[in-house]
Amino acid sequence: MSESLVILDPTDERAPLGRRPASRPDRLHGTLGIIDIAKPRGDIFCDEIERLLHDRFPQLDVIRLQKPTYTKPAPGDLRDEVGERCQAVIQALAD
Repeated sequence: MSESLVILDPTDERAPLGRRPASRPDRLHGTLGIIDIAKPRGDIFCDEIERLLHDRFPQLDVIRLQKPTYTKPAPGDLRDEVGERCQAVIQALAD
């Protein structure tokens, strides 16, 4: 007897949405926020990103922010803080 394998795609890409990457600044200046989405070991990944940024862009002001949990979207107050303080953002995750 032969069994078949059915693979379900949870993204439902039968009709993919056209998406464009977020716009990028021409140069990094001012304040860049690194947002840790609160997954395990994300802080270690963000530490390395911050170190690399300081090495390459010493004039850049880097701030660290963190979501309360990775299971939900960022709360409004965090989004507001990012919008007020940051010219660019890296949202980082790691496991």
